[in-house]
Amino acid sequence: MRVKFQILISFLLCLSTSFAESGWEQRAFMGAEGRHRGAAGSTLTKGYMGFGHYNGAGPNIVKKDWWEYDPATNSWTQKADYIGGSNGTYAPVIFSFDNFVCVGGGQWATNNNFYKFDPTLNMWIQVASIPASGVVMNVEGFVIDDKGYIMDDNVLYEYDSSNDSWTAKASPAPAVWAWNSCFTIGEKGYLKSGSAFYEYKPTTDTWITRASFPGLATSGSVGFSQNNKGYIVTGFSGGLSNINSEVWEYDPLTNTWKQLPEFPGASRRFAVGFSVGNRSFIGLGTNGTNFNDLWEFNATTLADSLAGLDNLNLSNKTIITYPNPVQEYIHVESEEFSSFEVFIFNMKGQLVLDGTTINGKLTLEREQLDKGTYTYMVRVNNKIIHQDKLILI
Repeated sequence: MRVKFQILISFLLCLSTSFAESGWEQRAFMGAEGRHRGAAGSTLTKGYMGFGHYNGAGPNIVKKDWWEYDPATNSWTQKADYIGGSNGTYAPVIFSFDNFVCVGGGQWATNNNFYKFDPTLNMWIQVASIPASGVVMNVEGFVIDDKGYIMDDNVLYEYDSSNDSWTAKASPAPAVWAWNSCFTIGEKGYLKSGSAFYEYKPTTDTWITRASFPGLATSGSVGFSQNNKGYIVTGFSGGLSNINSEVWEYDPLTNTWKQLPEFPGASRRFAVGFSVGNRSFIGLGTNGTNFNDLWEFNATTLADSLAGLDNLNLSNKTIITYPNPVQEYIHVESEEFSSFEVFIFNMKGQLVLDGTTINGKLTLEREQLDKGTYTYMVRVNNKIIHQDKLILI
C-alpha cells in the first residue's frame, strides 16, 4: 500500500494525476486562488481563465486576474487584469474567437460594457456594448464563425466581431434560466437550460427543440464540443449542495444523449471550460471548496478505452467496496478479477491513497485521511471499470 500526499503551491506546477484511459487527465493548476463563476475562453493556440469570486469565508471576494494557459507546455502565465470594473467581475458574458476573447457584463458589473482581450498586445480594449436593457449575467453564449450569441430576457443578441456590432435577432428565443450551458457543433449552436435543450441555426435564424437533457444537473454545468459531439459536465440540481460528477455526450446526428464515466475530479458547480483546437478543458468551480485545478478531456481516448472494456465483458462483473461510511479500513473485492488497482481522491481531485492486489481482495488503511467525501476508481488492465464515492467518518 502507498499513501501520497500532494501539496498545492500556487505558483508551482503540481503533480499531474493521469487517468487518460477514462478520457480525463489532470493538468497544471492555475497559479492563483481557487474561485467559481469565473470565465474561460480561448484563441487558436491558448486558453484563458480568470475573474470569478469566492465567498466561503463570509465576505464576497471578487477577482479580476486573467491567466493564459499554453497546452503545448502545460503552463500558466498571468496576463493583464480585466479593466471592466475596478474590482473585477463574475458570471460575465464571454466569447472566444480565433485571435482574441471578448468579455462583458457580469454579476459585479454596473453596465454592459464589452472588452476585447488582445493576446499579442496583452491588453483589454473596449468595444461595442451589449445592447440589452439590464446588465447581462449568469448566462452562457456560443460562437459560430466570427459571431457570438447570447440571450437576455428571451432576446437573442448577435455580436459580429468582424465589424464590432450587435444585432437583436428576429427569431423568438427560448426561455433560458440562469446558469445555462452551451456549445457549438459545426454551424449550429446548442443551449441547455434546465433539462430543456435547443438547437440554433443562424443561417435561418431559427430554434429547434431537441432531445431533453437526461442528467441530474439542471444548472451550473460546463458545456463544450469535440469531434462533432457536445458534452455537459458536472453541475447541480435544485439546491446548490446537490452537485454531481456526471458527464453526458450529445450526438447531433441521432439527437441522442449518452452517459459517460464520471468526471474523476471533485464534484462541483460553476466550473468553466474552454477548447483549444480539438482539446477541451474544464477548471475552477466550487463544492464549498473553491478550485483552481484544470482537467483535459479526450473523447478519442475515452472511446478507445470503452471499446477495450467491451472485450472484458463487464456486464456481469462486480466490484464490492465496504464498509461505506469508512472508519478505519476500506475493503475492495472482486469475484471476477484477481488483479486490479484502486485509487482514492480527495475533493480537490488529488490522489491521496492507492493500492494493488493480485488475489481479488484489497484492504486499504485509512491512516491520516480526514473526515469527508472522497471518490475512488478501480482499474483493470489500464481500464477504469468502476468509480463511486466514499464517506470517511
